[in-house]
Amino acid sequence: MQDNNDSKFKLTKGIVILIIVSILGIGALFYMYTIYSEQAQYSTMPEISSSDRVLIVSPHPDDESLGTGGIIKKALEKNASVEVVMVTTGDALKPEEFQAYLKATNNTGYKGTIGDLRHTEAINAVKALGMNPNNLIFLGYPDGSLKNLLETNWDTPYKRTSGSNQYDHSPYNFTYEKNAPYTGANVVKNMEQIMKDYKPTIIYYPDDGDDHPDHFATSAFVRYSALVTNYTGKSYTYLVHKGTSWPNPLNYQPSRTLYFPDELSILDADWYITSLNATEESAKEKAIKAHASQVTALRDLLMSFVRTDEIFASYHLIDIQKVSDANSIFTNLPSSYYQDVKNDDKTGVLETGDDLTDAGVAYDDNNVYLFSQSQSVKQGLAYNFHLRLFNGTDFKRIDILAKNGKAEYQVLAKNSINSTQQPTVTTKNNIIVITLPRGVFNGTKYMMVSVDLVNPQTNKFLDYLSYRVFKFPDSIASANNSLVGQISSGITSVFVTNNPGITASGQISGSGSGSKSEIGINSEQLGMVSQEDSDQVLTAVNVTFN
Repeated sequence: MQDNNDSKFKLTKGIVILIIVSILGIGALFYMYTIYSEQAQYSTMPEISSSDRVLIVSPHPDDESLGTGGIIKKALEKNASVEVVMVTTGDALKPEEFQAYLKATNNTGYKGTIGDLRHTEAINAVKALGMNPNNLIFLGYPDGSLKNLLETNWDTPYKRTSGSNQYDHSPYNFTYEKNAPYTGANVVKNMEQIMKDYKPTIIYYPDDGDDHPDHFATSAFVRYSALVTNYTGKSYTYLVHKGTSWPNPLNYQPSRTLYFPDELSILDADWYITSLNATEESAKEKAIKAHASQVTALRDLLMSFVRTDEIFASYHLIDIQKVSDANSIFTNLPSSYYQDVKNDDKTGVLETGDDLTDAGVAYDDNNVYLFSQSQSVKQGLAYNFHLRLFNGTDFKRIDILAKNGKAEYQVLAKNSINSTQQPTVTTKNNIIVITLPRGVFNGTKYMMVSVDLVNPQTNKFLDYLSYRVFKFPDSIASANNSLVGQISSGITSVFVTNNPGITASGQISGSGSGSKSEIGINSEQLGMVSQEDSDQVLTAVNVTFN
């Protein structure tokens, strides 16, 4: 009887062991399949050569180490040239918070500001990577405010009212341009000059899908400057801030690999991976630790970037598709659109909100259509379309506010376009379509597009889509301008841009004063009407281009 029970026990034990082994085996196979599937989504990053000139653009001191520390070390090992541009000095910390940090770290004798400290940390970080700090450039723009400079303070200096830097210009003696005014126009002026002087062959810059507004804005500034300088080299983006799933796990795991969050797989990006050897990973870790003030505050986030690889994305130009009319967009989105991460809106509890999911551009024989799709278009919310039009020489901008079934131009900068032919808006199937006359875009070769969503009552951003660069067809890019515009009522200065490649005839009539109130244009090359500095003052101007 005892032997029989022992046999049953042994049999049962064997079955249990078999089940456990099977489960472990299936788990191992699933893990290996997952790893293989994730790795299959990446291409290997092209090798850097000694002839390359690598430009790293970093919103804050530490982003260069987190996103590209391994790449910097690799490039230097290949004897390539490396230059790093810090857009801000990371000086948003309040003075009392900085003093508390100094006290907590037994450094109360330090006499500089947080900006000075982070400047020193950045120098130590690039040294840890083997880079000459003479190739480190600080622009000195305000931490936490780059999106303001990009969108609302393009011409007018921005001044923070909190933090350690409450200036409207760079207060530092180590910046690229002394006393640089805090405007978006000056940011791109600096970036364009750096690109022209350095002549990079590869640019690494922040992904504008990053959750941090400074990273979003820096990405747009780089794309803007690359178009103006006719940059034709390679460009890759890196990701630092993306919810709680990046990096995963969010702690120090130096033997693990990086994998981008699953929700990013829908983006129009080509993903690249570069493996780091032990020397490169060790140098990156030392560089990250050199940013001691940030490691103290955000240790888990920063140290989670110490991995065996780095990941980058690359985005293609989007060719604008021709459609039959606006109605076709509601039934089948044109191919010229891009997607956003789903459910990433920042709507608070009990707050009316929406989640932007797609945006794009299309055209027909008469109009250009801007469109965005969301989960549920809401009354009372402001849907803002931001366009930057590049004609091959310079930029003009169009900003359109769509709210409650109406759309209007917003004049936010001197180069804003404001036509009398007002935009119209149509909403159906949770898609908003803005219709603009095609003539407004004649001569435009490329256009940067972004859409954001704002609660007008609180002025809070609920969601925003990354900028993408769209390419117009030759039928529009090389067309003469046929805009009929009027600027009046409160606009005190206007100018007619010189638009290379456009020869037109027309008439300007108006009343006003100034040395150029009588304007002859019969032999001029003409472009669009925009608000701009001028030595003439006209109360009403009618412009017709043929």
